[in-house]
Amino acid sequence: MSVIPITFLRSSTSALAGPSRAIQPRTIYCRCLTTSSTIKSGHNRWSKIRHKKGAVDKERGALFAKLSREIITAMKPPLSPDPSFNSKLATALQRAKEQGLTKQGIENAMAKAKSASDGTGQNVVYEAVAPGGKVVMLVECITSNPARTVKRVKEILSKNGARTSPVLFMFNKQGLIVLKAENTSKEAGFDHLFDIAVEHGAEDVREVESEEGGVEYEISIPTSSLSSLTTLLSSPPHTEHYAVQSSDLVYVPTDPLQILEGKSDGEGEGIDEDTAENVFRIVDLLEEENDVVKVWTNLADD
Repeated sequence: MSVIPITFLRSSTSALAGPSRAIQPRTIYCRCLTTSSTIKSGHNRWSKIRHKKGAVDKERGALFAKLSREIITAMKPPLSPDPSFNSKLATALQRAKEQGLTKQGIENAMAKAKSASDGTGQNVVYEAVAPGGKVVMLVECITSNPARTVKRVKEILSKNGARTSPVLFMFNKQGLIVLKAENTSKEAGFDHLFDIAVEHGAEDVREVESEEGGVEYEISIPTSSLSSLTTLLSSPPHTEHYAVQSSDLVYVPTDPLQILEGKSDGEGEGIDEDTAENVFRIVDLLEEENDVVKVWTNLADD
C-alpha cells in the first residue's frame, strides 16, 4: 500500500453565511492499493532449496542407473539369473538395496536383463566420436524401441559436441571372465588357473586388484569360447577353487589412447586431463539413460 495526498476545496463559512464565501484548500490523506507484486521473504530461500534438491535428485538418479546396470551386467548369459548360483548378481542386488534402489527399480532392471536374454529386448551398439575427434565411444544399449533410444543418444551427443560416426573397427570384441580364488583352496592361484584357461582357448590371464582391495583374475578369451569356459569354471571340481564373478562380452580398443598430465598441444598421441574430464562427463550423461548399459571408450585403463 502507499499513502497519497489529495487536495479538496471547501468554503471557510457555513452554507448559511450568504453568497460570499472564501474558498480554502483542505488536504486529506488516503491509503491506496498498489498494483505492483509483493516479494515474499521466502522466495530466495525456496529457489536455493529447489536447485539444491534438483542436484541431489540428479546425483541420486545417476546412482540408481549405475546400480541397475550392475544388475543387468550380472545377469548376462551364460550367468545364472538366480542369485543363489550367481555371486555377482547376489552382490549387485545387495548393493542396490543398501543404496536405496526401490523394489520396483530392482525388478525393472532384472526384467530388462531377462528381455535381452529371451529376445524381447534388442541389444544395440551406437558408435560415436567425442569432441576433438581423438576419443571414440561405443554406446551399448538394451531397448525395446531402438528408434526412441537412438534419438535420445544422438540428442545427448550433439548437445555436448559429440557425434555419431563408424568407429567399431577401432575395437576388438572378446570375452572376459573375472574370478576370485576360494580361500579354502590350496591349489588356487595364477599358475593353476593359467594352465586351465590356456588349455581351453584363453588368450591371456591377468592377476589384478579388485575394487574391494583383494586379488582377482581376468581371463581374455575369444567370444566363441566364452560360454564353454565359463560353464567349465562354474562347475565342479573348479568351483572348489574359484568363484566366477562375471562373464561378459567386452570391447577392447586396438590402440588405447593415453591421458597425459597437464595440457597437450592437440597433436600426437594422447589427450590432456581437461579433455578426458569432458569425455567422462559425456559418458556419465549417456549412462544415466535407462536403455544404456555401458559406454566403451578407447581411453587406456591406466
